[in-house]
Amino acid sequence: MKKGFAILLLISVIAAKAQTTFSEHIAPIIYNKCSSCHHAGGIAPMAFGSYAETKKYAGMIMLSAIDPKSRFMPPWMPDATYSHFADERLLTENETALLKKWIDEGMPQGDAAAEPELPLFPKGSQLGKPDLTISMKEAYLHKGNNKDAYRIFVLPTHLKEGHNVSAIEIQPGNPKIAHHVILGLDTTRTAEQLDAKDPGYGYEQYSGFGFYPTYSNWSGWVPGNKARFLPEGISNYILPDSKVLLQMHYGPTPVDATDSTVINIFYNKTPATRYIRGWVVSPNDIVDGPFYIPANTTKTFHAKYKVVSDCSLISVTPHSHWLGKKWEAFAVHPNGDTTKLIRINDWDFNWQNFFSFQKFIKLEKGTVMYVSATYDNTEKNYRNPNRPLRNVTWGESTKDEMFLFYFAYVPYQKGDEDLEIGGNINSMNAVSDNAAKKLRIDYNISDNSAVSIKLCDAKGKEVSHVVKALETPAGKHQAEIDTKGVKPGIYWCKMNAAYFTESQKIIIE
Repeated sequence: MKKGFAILLLISVIAAKAQTTFSEHIAPIIYNKCSSCHHAGGIAPMAFGSYAETKKYAGMIMLSAIDPKSRFMPPWMPDATYSHFADERLLTENETALLKKWIDEGMPQGDAAAEPELPLFPKGSQLGKPDLTISMKEAYLHKGNNKDAYRIFVLPTHLKEGHNVSAIEIQPGNPKIAHHVILGLDTTRTAEQLDAKDPGYGYEQYSGFGFYPTYSNWSGWVPGNKARFLPEGISNYILPDSKVLLQMHYGPTPVDATDSTVINIFYNKTPATRYIRGWVVSPNDIVDGPFYIPANTTKTFHAKYKVVSDCSLISVTPHSHWLGKKWEAFAVHPNGDTTKLIRINDWDFNWQNFFSFQKFIKLEKGTVMYVSATYDNTEKNYRNPNRPLRNVTWGESTKDEMFLFYFAYVPYQKGDEDLEIGGNINSMNAVSDNAAKKLRIDYNISDNSAVSIKLCDAKGKEVSHVVKALETPAGKHQAEIDTKGVKPGIYWCKMNAAYFTESQKIIIE
């Protein structure tokens, strides 16, 4: 009996170890990949801030994030098998497998002490005190008619001189209705004339600004997008006596809602040696045009652009309307090597973005950029706005189409290939040095953040706090916990920062 009992006990212990639990396996995925939008006061309609909240919406998670037939959450268009970007909002195959296994096993909570804390979701600026805040002069009322709205607000800067800009932070006043934001910068006064013709605050304009401003893609924001400081020595620029063009895409709502979005500008604290530049591939670069999509056809257009001087690529931004289905861009270097830039297999106008690379990509003079886009002007395209179908060509309207592909870059400098722009560098690694009675912690954070690191016992009770709500700049850091007075046993090292949390099991001897 004793032997049989021991075998059963061993089997139960092995089964318990193999079990997927919320605390150890699921919470790190949900809190780091989903809760940035799905938290109290966040842009998403429900919060995933605890075991109970996550379990409540497990069916929705299964449908939207795990089922391969849908998998439209988290919203991220680029194909991760083709290239990678900063702040990728996607789940790995291993993460989706863990989520499915957890749901199939009945969604056990597991050891509550092992659960990481919810990340910090700071209110106000995430980057500190801005040098300039540009605000809407009044709140805008978005009607509760269950329709999208595209509105452009012309915001004066009141600047008598230009400034080098290290970061542009867009903070929607009402995340519940703010779908995405595109900023332009203008000195032509044309936007003011368009604004004057529209009786409401701002003026209505779908896609673009209704004209070509001084800068048409100065910055932007989408849900989950993080503002970042540019690497040292690299700068954006805000012109004197300019107007910021704030294009707001407001999503459908059944009730009236108001918004007062603000823009925080951070000036360079160190001298700027290089400025962000850009070029755009347009229908003028298409080699198999004209840009014309007949009804009942699917067409792919190809464009080429030759780089005229050595540069370092920062980001890419494709843009099309509702007929757009696919995008692909790659670079062929003078030596014949190919660099894959971006591939989007299912374009969705609702989730367009500025896609920044994790590191600079060097493009030598003579590099040829190849860009292609596919459009579906058939009945099969459920997003097709034209019913009945019609021939489509270039235009600003929702029923027209566009072929634009923006590149942001700086002139090349030696070493750019190893310079991180920012992105998915959040991590923590804690190692117990039992001989020295020290717990050594290496950690990276991708945002300036109040960081907390503490040691907890097996029941989750705090034993020691090495860092407590300390304002820490983005980058790599080290910390150390003295474990001389800590009893031998199993502990948890827990780190909490803006949009990132981690919990790691530690054995102290």
